[in-house]
Order: sequence, then C-alpha cells, then structure tokens
Amino acid sequence: MSLSNLSSAQLARLIGLIKKKESLQAKLGKIDAELTALESGKAAPKKRGRKPGRPPGSGSKAGPGRKVRRGKRLKEPLLKALSAAGPSGIKVKDLAAHLKVKPGNIFSWFYTTGKKIKGIKKVGEAKYAYAG
Repeated sequence: MSLSNLSSAQLARLIGLIKKKESLQAKLGKIDAELTALESGKAAPKKRGRKPGRPPGSGSKAGPGRKVRRGKRLKEPLLKALSAAGPSGIKVKDLAAHLKVKPGNIFSWFYTTGKKIKGIKKVGEAKYAYAG
C-alpha cells in the first residue's frame, strides 16, 4: 500500500485509525503507571476529572433526568390568583406571599411569560390584573 495512491476516503479512515490508536496508547500508558505505582507500594496517582457526588440532573424535584420549567409551574396558580383579585388587580408582594415564591420570580414571570398572555395588564406600581 503506497501513501501516494490512497483515495481521500482511505486517507480519512487511516487518520481515524491513527487517532484511535494514539488514544488507546495514552490509556495504556496510564494503566502502566498505575501498575508500576502499585508494584512499588506507592499510592496510585489521583484521577483528575469530575468530583464524586450526585449525577447531573438529580437535584430536581421532578426526579432524575426530567426538567421542570419554572414558568409553567407558576402560570396556572398565578392566573387563578389574578382572576380572583378582579379588575382592581393584586400587588406582586401579595402574589408572592400567596404562591410562596420570591417577589423577584413573580416580576420576572410578568416580564417574560406574562407579556405573552393576553389579558394581563399592569394597573399600578407592582400591581397586575387579569381580564381573561
């Protein structure tokens, strides 16, 4: 096999195999170093990388692997409270206390998700109403 007679597909395959061989040789070198350290009675070199702990995504209340969108969780109870307040509206501070969330989250909801909902109107300073 002559390198000058290789097609581009064969060359790409050859490059891929060489990369794979190099990565395997690096892994083998690490294993050799660990074996040498164990044979000499020294502690094995520490692995670098991710710290042990909870796997990614396990902190959610929805369970591992599932994501909960906070705006969706606020929408229904917030609209219900706004409807109950009537046309005079309700203050964000009172909404936050009623829904047991931070007022900043309520303000953020109004400026992002809330502006997409027809019928929500700002009727005063930090006061909103829903006519829907």
